[in-house]
Amino acid sequence: MKKVMKFRLNRIFLFLSLVIFVAVSVTPVQAQVKRDQRTKKTNTRDHRTNKTPKSVVALDESYDNFLVTNPPRSTREDLDKWNRIVNKMLGIEGFDPVSNYINYPAAEKTYLNTSSNINNWYPLDYKKQVCCGKLENFKTYDALGDEMDWNFFVLPNDEFSFLINEALPYKKKTTLNSGWHKNKKGQYQLEAEVTPDQSLYDNPFFPKKGSSKIGDPDVVLEGKEVCFYGPWVREWNHHNRPEIHPSEMIWWRLNGGYYMMLIQDDSNRFDSKDDFHLDDGLTPSNWKPWAEPPLTAQFKIAFEINPSVSGLPYKMDIREVLKRFVVTKEDSDASKDSDNGISHALVVSNKKLLVVNEHQENDNDLGVKFVDITKRADGTIQGYLQITTKVGGPDLKGDEGYHLIYVNSNIPTRISERANKID
Repeated sequence: MKKVMKFRLNRIFLFLSLVIFVAVSVTPVQAQVKRDQRTKKTNTRDHRTNKTPKSVVALDESYDNFLVTNPPRSTREDLDKWNRIVNKMLGIEGFDPVSNYINYPAAEKTYLNTSSNINNWYPLDYKKQVCCGKLENFKTYDALGDEMDWNFFVLPNDEFSFLINEALPYKKKTTLNSGWHKNKKGQYQLEAEVTPDQSLYDNPFFPKKGSSKIGDPDVVLEGKEVCFYGPWVREWNHHNRPEIHPSEMIWWRLNGGYYMMLIQDDSNRFDSKDDFHLDDGLTPSNWKPWAEPPLTAQFKIAFEINPSVSGLPYKMDIREVLKRFVVTKEDSDASKDSDNGISHALVVSNKKLLVVNEHQENDNDLGVKFVDITKRADGTIQGYLQITTKVGGPDLKGDEGYHLIYVNSNIPTRISERANKID
């Protein structure tokens, strides 16, 4: 009897030992599987080229941080684009990913307070364009009807001088109205023009001055570099002078921060097909009016970070300054972040380089992503913080929207070295 009991106890002891051994052995394996799932490799295609990336990038799927474990090497094209954005575009690339294509139909204008329309704004390119340069003067023009213009008189920097030079062949006197703009040195200026919603008349950057038809307020940005984005056109009624009209994106640097504005034109001249001279046989089916809502903006802020420096991670803070009819949340692609929440961290090869915090009231008002992350030959990481927003309600006369965003950064700024080398 004692032998039987001893045998049974031995069997129980062996069974318990086996259970404990299996439990200890299996648990680490399960944990390792979960960690592997967090860094599952993806091999997506670039929608612009339909090509797979040259290097596979591992993306974090835990939604806690944005992880890049194998950034592609920066190509000459990557470096040239980055340098152009930093040196010629105030460190920001503004772009409409939904409606950049405008083709060539002219926008019409009611002429001399009559019921007849003329083709007045002729596109000089089938795509919207950026213009960056010195803001030499700012005026407001309070016309009849819905028009109350912001008029920016800009001397383009050398990168964007083509916006004037390529319009020169069209220069001729077409009406009795004023023609091309010049500064005191006789240099031609490009005009960027947009009509803001009435709620923007009183704002700290581009205020309306008094009740006179033409206002010339003093603004802090006069004499500084400012960038604009929108249709690049020649206006027949003013001797075919070149304009960015309507100027739907505006960005500038001030007090060490970045200001970015998306604004829907409120003149009601560019938001309906009835505003354009359309040829049913030539106008593409995917064409849409230049200011038809909603408008989408992507602002890509360039950054470079040396992973070996002290004081990492760097930090960026995003804040709203002004807003009206922001509808980003209605587009799941536009409002999507690189990860979840309102704080976003870029981690490259297990090193946390940059943390971006959103401070706006509604998280879904903005989509925040880290994009085009590459590694230079010297180990420096370059890339962009991409901020996406959408504005504009369904009513073409009354629901015009805008969104002014401010981003502060403690990343050291320097003039980029054009001599960046690649292997």
